[in-house]
Amino acid sequence: MKRGTFIKSTVLAALVALAPQPAPAQVVKFTFATTNGPKDLSSLAAVRWQAQLKERSKGALDMTFVPGGALGGDKQLLQQLVNNEIQLHVAGPVVVHHLLRQYQCMEAEYIYKDEAHGLRAWTGPLGREVNALLEKEHGVTMVAIASRGARHLTANVAVRKPEDLKGVKVRVTNPLRAEIFQAYGALPGNLSIAELYGALRAGVFDAQENPIPTIWGNKFYEVQKYINLTGHVWSYNVFTANKKFVDSLAPAHRELFFATLRDAVDWLNKAVAEDTRKLLADMEATGKTRVVESDVAAFKKIAEPIVEKFAAEKCRPGLLADIAKLAN
Repeated sequence: MKRGTFIKSTVLAALVALAPQPAPAQVVKFTFATTNGPKDLSSLAAVRWQAQLKERSKGALDMTFVPGGALGGDKQLLQQLVNNEIQLHVAGPVVVHHLLRQYQCMEAEYIYKDEAHGLRAWTGPLGREVNALLEKEHGVTMVAIASRGARHLTANVAVRKPEDLKGVKVRVTNPLRAEIFQAYGALPGNLSIAELYGALRAGVFDAQENPIPTIWGNKFYEVQKYINLTGHVWSYNVFTANKKFVDSLAPAHRELFFATLRDAVDWLNKAVAEDTRKLLADMEATGKTRVVESDVAAFKKIAEPIVEKFAAEKCRPGLLADIAKLAN
C-alpha cells in the first residue's frame, strides 16, 4: 500500500470512529404481578406473553413476571399499579371491588346466564364505561379481558344444597359474597389468596370458592376433600396496566405490546375452554378430592334477592338492568 493511501485510510477510520453513533435501543423494563399461582392458566399465559415480548422486541421489552402474591395481595398490588410501582396486574374482577365499587355487581352471583353473556358486559359499552372511569380516577386501564370460568366451591364437606353449608367456615372475596354465603348458613371470612392454602390446611377455613383453573393453579384440591360445582359466579381475567406506562411506550413498542398480549389472551381463552374439564379430572385422579354436582337452582334462588337489594343500595343505578339486556 502506498504511504499516502495508508494515511488517508487511517484518517478516514479515525473520523468514522469519532462520528456520533446511533444510540442502542433503550430497554423498557416493567413488572407484571399477580396473586395467581404459577400453575394458574393466567400465569401460564403471562409466561408465554413474556417470552413473545422478549423475542419479538429483540430484548427491548423486558417484562418481569411475579406470580403467587410475592409482592402482596390484590389490594396492595392494585395500589402499586396506581403508583406505577408495578405496571401490570391480572386477577378476577377485583379492580371493581377495590377501585370502582359502584360496579362491583359486575361480579355478582348468578347475574350472567352463561360465560358469553359476561364477556359481552366486560368487553362492550359497559366495560368501556368502567375503563373510562378507571383511567380518569386512578390512572389504570384495562388492556385485556379473558375467560376464567365459573367460580365453584371447594370444601371438606360435600355441598349439594345450601343447608349443607351450615356452620362451614368459607373464605370469600367481597362483602356481597359474604352476605350470600351467610344466607346459605356458612360462616364467611376474608383472606388473601396468597395465604389461603396454608389456612385451609390448618383448618382456619373449611372451604373457599374460585374458578377451576385457580383451584388447580393454587393446589387447593390437595387440602379440600370436595370440589362442589355451584357455578355461582362467572368470572373473568381482567388484565390492567398503569396508563402512564402504556402511554410512554414508543409507537412500535406499543403495537408489539398489544399484538403479543392478544396472542396470549387467545391462548388463555382456548385453554380455559378446553382444559377446565381435564383439570377437574386431573384433580380427582390424585385421590385427594372428589367432584360433586350441586343443586345450582337452590343456591340461585337464595342469592338473587340478596344481589338485587345489594345492587339497589351500593351499585351504579340501573347496572343489573343493563347487564340483563346483554343476555341475548
